[in-house]
Parts: sequence; structure tokens; C-alpha cells
Amino acid sequence: MRTVLASLLAASALLAALPARADVQSCIAASEKGQRARSSGKLREARDAFQSCGADACPAMVRRDCVQWQSEVTQALPTVVFGAKDAKGRDLFDVTVTMDGEVIVSKLDGKSIPVDPGPHTFKFDVAGLPSVVEKALVKEGEKSRGMTVSFGGDTGGSPPPPPPPGGDKGGGEKSGGGHTVLPWVVVGLGAATIVTGAVVLLRTPSLPPNCDSSTKVCTKLPTESNEQFAKDQNQAGKHDTQPVLGGVVMGVGGVLLVGGLLWHFLEPTDAKSGAIRVTPWTTTSSAGLSLGGAF
Repeated sequence: MRTVLASLLAASALLAALPARADVQSCIAASEKGQRARSSGKLREARDAFQSCGADACPAMVRRDCVQWQSEVTQALPTVVFGAKDAKGRDLFDVTVTMDGEVIVSKLDGKSIPVDPGPHTFKFDVAGLPSVVEKALVKEGEKSRGMTVSFGGDTGGSPPPPPPPGGDKGGGEKSGGGHTVLPWVVVGLGAATIVTGAVVLLRTPSLPPNCDSSTKVCTKLPTESNEQFAKDQNQAGKHDTQPVLGGVVMGVGGVLLVGGLLWHFLEPTDAKSGAIRVTPWTTTSSAGLSLGGAF
């Protein structure tokens, strides 16, 4: 009797262990599926797989990793908020939205919809109206991106005024005639550079009395400390190099100033003319003008 009872208990334990082993295998399979989907950019599929292997029925080791991965994928998963308006600018609700052929929304409710990152083609369908197609590149981690389309043409605003005869001649940009503002930007930069060079030149320190201007050698006075003698040598060096630096800076500014003025006066005011274009250029060691034109 005891032998039969022990056999029944062992069989019961074996039967109870079979579903648990099957659950372990499914948890591991879901974990591997989620990792593959995540690597290929299918974050929605990865999120669902990690949610499955993060359930309480899965082993603690597998569940811990899946819960962490699900949190990371959810944070990276972008979301889009869809909207649609009729020709008068009123909101539409009975709209079906498909993404790359997959229906993801059958009615608009203002809630954000998770989508995989990457380029997608969204199609909006409303009964009795032509479909509207919108292409967009959805970025990873982008949340609540608004995407609103209009059915039936304009959204209800007043129509734009007709263009004036002969094309658009207004606005801040040159549309076929007139000077641009860029030459004056160069002129202003040149003037500022000249002022900077002049300031450097005017702030040239005087030569200390214990330094010879011809030999560039300073003599330490008997009552002078080593620190004061070092300051005298530094001041003598600035006395020699600072005027040269100021002159170079002023020269570069002069080139920019003259180049900007030439650019302004030689710039063609008619886009159809073949006048010569003058463009100033500078580098760290030189400057000049480039000539060009369309003939």
C-alpha cells in the first residue's frame, strides 16, 4: 500500500513539473524573440515579447532581465498622435489610419499611438473622401509627435492673394534684382576687425627703462627683484610684438572692408545679367577676392 502511494505521489510531482518546464521554455523563447525584434528595430514586437517573459510565471532570472528590457524598449518606443480636419478646419473622428499597410487606428481619439522607429507611409481614410498619404521619419524616443492631415483641400483660411504681375518682387530676399545684405555684413566685420587691431596697437606697453630697444636685452637693476625683472622682460616682449599683431589685424580688417565694398558695387542687380561677382575670402594666413560670373 505504501509503495502504491509513493508511486502516485511521484507521478503527481512529475505531472506538476511538466507545465512548469513548458513555461520555462516559453519564457526563454519570448526573451530571445524580444532581443531579436529589438535588434531589428521592431520595438513594438520586442515590448510585447519582453512583457510575456517578464510575467510572474517565468523564472526570476529571466523575468528580471525581461522587465528591465521592457522598460528600456518602452522608453525608446516613439509615439504619434494622429489628427484630421475637413475642408473647413473641423476635426474628424471616423478616420482609419494605416502604417505601411497595417491598420493601427480605426477611430481618432487624441491618444498617442506607439509605432516602430524609421521611415513610414501613413494613409488616412475617411468615407466619401479621397485618401491622404503622409510620409514621415519617426525617430527613436520621439514622444507624442503630432501628425494632422487635411481632407478636401484648404483648411478653411482665406485663399492666398494672387501673385503680382511679373512675379514676386517684394519680400526680404532678392528675387531677380537689387543688392543683397551680405556685402554689408563683410564691411561691418572688416570695420570691427580694424577697430580691434587699433585697440591692440594703442594698448602696446612702453619699453621699461632698463631694456635696450636696439639689442632687445633687459638689464636687472641692483634693487630689482627677480619677479619684477621677469615682468620687465615680458613687457619688453609685448612692446616689440604687440604693434606687429595690431598691424596684421588691422590689415585683415582693411581687406574685408574693401572686399565688402567691392562686392556691393560689383554685385549684379539683375539675375539675368552676366555681371562679374566679387566674393572676398580669408584664411588664417591670407585673404583675397574671388571673381565669378554667369554668361
